[in-house]
Amino acid sequence: MTTGEMTTNARSRRAIPARYVFFFLVFLMYAISYGDRAALSIALPTMGKEFSLTPVQMGWVSSSFLWSYFLLNLPSTIVLDMIGARAIGSLAVGVWSFAMLLGGMAQNITQFLMTRVLLGVGEAPTFGVGATVVRNWAQPRERGSVMTMLLTGMQLGLAGGTIAGAYLITFFGWRCEFMALGGIGIAWALVWWLVYRNPQEKPDAAPRRPISAGEIRNLFRSSSFLGILAVQCTQNYLNFLVMSWMPLYLIHELHINTTGTGNSTALCYLVAAMGAVVIGRVLEHLVFRRGIHPPNRRFVVATCLLGAATIGLLPYFHTMMPILLVLSGALACLMAANGANTALLTDMVEDGGKMGAVTGVTLTCSNSLGLLSPILTGYIVSWTGSFDMAWYICAAALLIAGGLSLAMVRNPIRMDG
Repeated sequence: MTTGEMTTNARSRRAIPARYVFFFLVFLMYAISYGDRAALSIALPTMGKEFSLTPVQMGWVSSSFLWSYFLLNLPSTIVLDMIGARAIGSLAVGVWSFAMLLGGMAQNITQFLMTRVLLGVGEAPTFGVGATVVRNWAQPRERGSVMTMLLTGMQLGLAGGTIAGAYLITFFGWRCEFMALGGIGIAWALVWWLVYRNPQEKPDAAPRRPISAGEIRNLFRSSSFLGILAVQCTQNYLNFLVMSWMPLYLIHELHINTTGTGNSTALCYLVAAMGAVVIGRVLEHLVFRRGIHPPNRRFVVATCLLGAATIGLLPYFHTMMPILLVLSGALACLMAANGANTALLTDMVEDGGKMGAVTGVTLTCSNSLGLLSPILTGYIVSWTGSFDMAWYICAAALLIAGGLSLAMVRNPIRMDG
């Protein structure tokens, strides 16, 4: 062996496999996405005063990006399946980051709402991109763990966006917060375009065709799909409730200032992210210790939802430490459930070439419930003067969803009738 060959072999052994680079970039995409969403929740108290918003109006503002996000989940992921994750990923993040820059320049609430709608347009295919990358590049045994680790980017994004936003708002104002986060997203879009490559297709592969109305109907005839969808809807409801209202909840319950709220919220998200990885790995190891049987992943989902339902204990605590412990534990279990449920979907769908569109169908349905979460919570707080009923509703829904997952997710999801 020549010196040149030895050098080449040494370099190849040291090289990081491309798929890990792709996974890391998807992780960052989730972090940036949820950092941008956290920007509004931590800025909402300040913006509420500037624009004279009531709790009900704050709920509508919090949900505004979901209006277009919900409508475009399916269309954008159909395009994703046709074009690929490289172009759609760069375009999506570029659009929503531009919307963040415009949000920082808004002079009234109408202009701001328009930028939130544009942000929803950009974010619509985000999870379709992530699911497609995992389906294309992750091995079946590791999909649950990979998906959970990628989804921790959501919590780290919420943590980073909240704490950075709190300090940016305190020293420079909420407009600076929005513009700084927008700049980070545009940088990511450029890197993704330069680095990511769609998988090579076989020369004799059939041309891609979009998902049909009949195939979508067949999805809803599958009990497994309906069980996965029930989990997605309920976890999305709690996710958007916490993301939109946690800072205001902590201010309401603990009477702390913006930076204190930012630090406490960020701490919850960070602990939850670390806990989710541990919970997901341990449960996946226990369930698959005797071999891979994809439907068994529903036991991971149901166990995690049981842990997430502890959110219903929040009304019984009124001091910082127990509130933060309950929130962190429930969010860790919720994230682990989300990762396992998303991996379960990628495992059970037989036609992986339409993974983006299937994810889009799931998100369209689940986001219809997520859309109501900030709004309904705003009315609950306005009517009752507390968040208690909101936490009770979430806990009950999570327990029901866990039972449905156990009972219904058993057979592969087929779309060809």
